[in-house]
Amino acid sequence: MTKLRKRMLENMKLNGLSYRTRECYLNAVKQLTKFYMRPPDTISAEEIRSYFLHLVEDEVVAPATIQVYRAGIRFLVEKTLMREWGDLKIIRPRRYRKLPDVLTVAEVQLILRSMRDKRYQMCLKIIYACGLRVSEGVTLTVSQIDSERHLLKVIGRKGKKDRYVPIPNVLLEELRDYWRAYKPGPYLFYGEDKNRPLCDATLRRAFNRVARENGIKKNGSVHCLRHSYATHMLEAGIDLLSIQDILGHARLETTLIYTHLTERTKMKALSAISEIMTFQ
Repeated sequence: MTKLRKRMLENMKLNGLSYRTRECYLNAVKQLTKFYMRPPDTISAEEIRSYFLHLVEDEVVAPATIQVYRAGIRFLVEKTLMREWGDLKIIRPRRYRKLPDVLTVAEVQLILRSMRDKRYQMCLKIIYACGLRVSEGVTLTVSQIDSERHLLKVIGRKGKKDRYVPIPNVLLEELRDYWRAYKPGPYLFYGEDKNRPLCDATLRRAFNRVARENGIKKNGSVHCLRHSYATHMLEAGIDLLSIQDILGHARLETTLIYTHLTERTKMKALSAISEIMTFQ
């Protein structure tokens, strides 16, 4: 590890950045150095500008990835090299907000029933039933489950904020059966080693395989279970503020995306406009 990389890594830790964010930022700097084949501290501001122009014009990566690259390289420049970002503030790629795919209730049930490995099945059930992120699901421990109050304590990862989410009684019963059968270690859903959590990439591959086997062609992943949960809760009449709290969204605007995904909302709009248009 070079001194500069070590320094940047230390600065990111001091800045409170998560492990995943640190990895993304380091990769952003790595891609910049690969492009110029020189150490990053020898690359000028004008060269950084030209690099981002190349990314945008040649559509090398998606706009969302360019934003991550921008944040990572800016951290290097301002926080590690202690230089001014200056004219590079103009680099602000537009991010297209794509609506996520949402599974129907029947599709969710089909995938969960078809999952052959009990560890994967239970982990996916909790991810869906509690609206968890994948990283939150695979690292669950027994101490996070409050069976008396039917609550699951989610340890803050993204945003560094803990939260409590409701967990249905039927799932608590399944978890008890799972515990008796599998005797997990510190993590409820372990990998090859009982002392280590299930790898999220392994869970994603299993989910994608089962979805394909059942003919579900939506462009989804394990994370779409979280989107599906929020959409299904909204359709069931749960208010947006409660869903925001359960999902751990910092801003209500993030949760509002699910109003675009509900069939009930679309049908209400269709009914309203149909009534308006039935005039002679």
